[in-house]
Amino acid sequence: MRGFLRILAVVLCGAALALSFAPFDHSWLVWGWMWVLLPILWTTSVKKRAFRGFGLGWLGGITFWVINLKWLGSVTWPGALALSAYLALYFGVFGAFSATVGNPWLRKYTEAEGIRGRFREMFRSLGYATILAGFWCGLEWVRGILFTGFAWNGLGVTFAKNLVMAQSAEYIGVIGLAFFPVFMSVVAVQTARRFYEQFKVRAVKMLHWDFAVALLVIMAGFTLGTARLVSVTNAAKIEAQVLLVQQNIPQKAGVVDPAWVPQRIVDGFIELTEKGLEEAQRRAGEALRTSRSEEEIVELKMPDLLVWPEACLPDFLELRDDGSSQGGPAIESIFNYVLSLGEFTFVTGINEFSGDGPMDPKTKVYNSLVAQSARRERETYQKHHLVILGEYIPDLPFLRELYYDAAGVEFGSGLSSGESFEPLSFMVDEQEVGLIPSICFEDTVQRVTRRFIREEPQVLVNLTNDGWFGESEGAAQHFRNALFRTIELRRPMVRAANRGVTGVVTTAGSLTDPYTGKKRSLLDENGSHFHRGYILAPVYIPAKGEVTLYAVLGDWFAVTGLVLSLIYAAFSLIQKSRTGVGLKS
Repeated sequence: MRGFLRILAVVLCGAALALSFAPFDHSWLVWGWMWVLLPILWTTSVKKRAFRGFGLGWLGGITFWVINLKWLGSVTWPGALALSAYLALYFGVFGAFSATVGNPWLRKYTEAEGIRGRFREMFRSLGYATILAGFWCGLEWVRGILFTGFAWNGLGVTFAKNLVMAQSAEYIGVIGLAFFPVFMSVVAVQTARRFYEQFKVRAVKMLHWDFAVALLVIMAGFTLGTARLVSVTNAAKIEAQVLLVQQNIPQKAGVVDPAWVPQRIVDGFIELTEKGLEEAQRRAGEALRTSRSEEEIVELKMPDLLVWPEACLPDFLELRDDGSSQGGPAIESIFNYVLSLGEFTFVTGINEFSGDGPMDPKTKVYNSLVAQSARRERETYQKHHLVILGEYIPDLPFLRELYYDAAGVEFGSGLSSGESFEPLSFMVDEQEVGLIPSICFEDTVQRVTRRFIREEPQVLVNLTNDGWFGESEGAAQHFRNALFRTIELRRPMVRAANRGVTGVVTTAGSLTDPYTGKKRSLLDENGSHFHRGYILAPVYIPAKGEVTLYAVLGDWFAVTGLVLSLIYAAFSLIQKSRTGVGLKS
């Protein structure tokens, strides 16, 4: 294939992968985007094979990321391009690895003869597929931790639209799910080559055991997923009721529309809360009226949790030495009024400070989640994983200008990271339930969330604000990445966004109520989640609070894949240096 056509084909491969994700959602393409890329990498010329493989991989990667992260251009196009160029390096490393030590076509093709020969052919093909798929998973793991990490949109995230296959994340994490399409692609391309070689000599044989094994691996994942969907849905549960409020406030609300003053924002949340509680009372009344006998009287279920989104209160709480948190009269009056509306736990986002005052440069300021009921003490959680250009900025003037362009206000002194990994709690019918807190993009950071897991009933609560990215697909991509925490940890998620996806996710990763079939997310009549309103919905919390393999071991599967692939690469290079056979053959 000529150079120009090879480059064009690689670009199209990257574009095809981008189409697998929101807003395009052609998730089936994740199974086939490598079918053209791999032959190009495996037929790279001998001279500077690693360098050429890296370049081709990087080109496909930057094509993918520029399309996939185009929503980031609503904040900064230079930043979006720079991030895309960096993330494409991982595609480049995979390209170099595939073109060299991970290249099954370095040896001249010979037709396998006899049963023993076919077994050797099968194991060799499956070996390369395992090494390459494991290496890809390992690279995604490294990407999620290096330089604070950006674990966004690995291949496994495309299974958000295929929840049967997604259930394996309970064991191998969403990063491990990438193994399936890469493994299948490597085997499929090798099988296609054998068909071609056999066809040339008119000796086509339909028996390709490696392809059959690859299909069995996919079928095993599908079967396991089907079984787990049934079992987690039917497990013993605690039913809680939640009221989630979203105002859909633009990020530059006070700049674009000066009427967005703090009092208007607070009043809006209170108004929607009151409407939601009125609906809860109305539903309970209707259920009571329709019961046919005393035995069928339905429990009057009011919300157990009221959740407002990230940093929605316009003042600070002070963190005291004894661990308590106290606000000024205006903030405390808001808490007192909201908590007077019902017997629920109120969860909201607010900033906290520890020091002489929030404006003091030595004071630590935190992006926090607060949980309080009328009968229990106030609990707070300080965000761990801070977002560059949003919550902290390296001391570079042009970065501060980018922040001002996006937010419409000057950047202050930045935020500090929290330290505690202790869950919070709330009550459901006199039973204490653990509350796993996360703020904004923390719900996409697996290594943070899993540290809150305890062997008890728990629910994930995320407060977020995707208003930075307007009405782009950024909010949908954020949610797709977040929903896998529910499968990995088998804990349901309650999610309140200022502007984004607000809803309740099951332990199987679905917004749909498994018992009523209703979708538990805040949408307008056009199906958009950029909407002002509230949602009143049940959340089903596993009563036993079992701990998953992923919760215990984390990304063991991806790390194992990376280690094995690097060991294989080392042995291959040693063999080449000793025999001169391998990379040049």
